[in-house]
Amino acid sequence: MHSIGAVIKKIRTERKLSQEEFANRINNKMNMSITKGMVSKWEKDLIEPKVSAIKGIVATYGVSMDEILGVGEYARNSKINVIAAHIDDDVTEEELENIKSYIEFIKNQRK
Repeated sequence: MHSIGAVIKKIRTERKLSQEEFANRINNKMNMSITKGMVSKWEKDLIEPKVSAIKGIVATYGVSMDEILGVGEYARNSKINVIAAHIDDDVTEEELENIKSYIEFIKNQRK
């Protein structure tokens, strides 16, 4: 699971925003007073954003609370993306079947 700071940094960098631009957009939309320094501390996991700031990020950037907090479906999809990223383009059908079997094994272990 990623830290809240890592997720915030991901959201910001995907949009090619500086920390100041990231903060200003939230401030303008939500009438808040988030600073560049706060964003920096969040991204370094020195402090966690208050709930009001998380709501501002959600409203401004169209992301979910689950995504920021790294829980629920987002977290599960992230794990799937990690697995997918490790599969080469030249994977054989037999290897894919082995991967599917392993995933089913893991799912059954959770039951």
